[in-house]
Amino acid sequence: MKHAFMFTLLAILALTGKSTAQDHYDPGKALSSEDLFLKGEKSNRVFTRSDERYLVLDHTPMIGGFHRYRFFPGDAIRFRLDGQSTRFHEEIYSVSDSSFTFVFINEAAGRMEYREVPLKLLRKVKTYRRIPFITEGAFMLPLAGLVFIGADFFNKGIDGQRFTTDQTSLLIGGGIMATGLICYKLSFSSLRINKNSRLKVLKTY
Repeated sequence: MKHAFMFTLLAILALTGKSTAQDHYDPGKALSSEDLFLKGEKSNRVFTRSDERYLVLDHTPMIGGFHRYRFFPGDAIRFRLDGQSTRFHEEIYSVSDSSFTFVFINEAAGRMEYREVPLKLLRKVKTYRRIPFITEGAFMLPLAGLVFIGADFFNKGIDGQRFTTDQTSLLIGGGIMATGLICYKLSFSSLRINKNSRLKVLKTY
């Protein structure tokens, strides 16, 4: 009896929710994929107005599917410029139609200055993509490899001696660490701006 009551209650709630959702659905108000991302993004960003510009890096690799990276004012961005070896790690202050600006401290002048970076000068951009299990492995596997080698080194092996290891343990531990490095490269990539990695500016609505 109790189970039947619970089943009936759940059925009523499900039908009620479905009818409510249908009553309020308006095809004219359907959100685009970009709107859905902004609505669902969990971050500390606060958009105070519409028409807020932000950077978008669309990447289509030779192997794998399309992915979009977004950089908003207030986000950190790592990049390199054409003809320069310097690696920049700055916080985006503002974005225009063809450039973005960051703030840096001029130690010699003793003041803050604004530097505008035209998008056409960007050569590489460091990106981050969280991939379940893969991203975690980028940090855990190198540690696991070290622990494996260390355990074999400090514990008595088949020879009954401490502070020794063998080639097999080194190969296994090194393989685990190398796998972690591959996971890191998959999660943190430096993308060269070209026809497969296009940088552009979009707006919030």
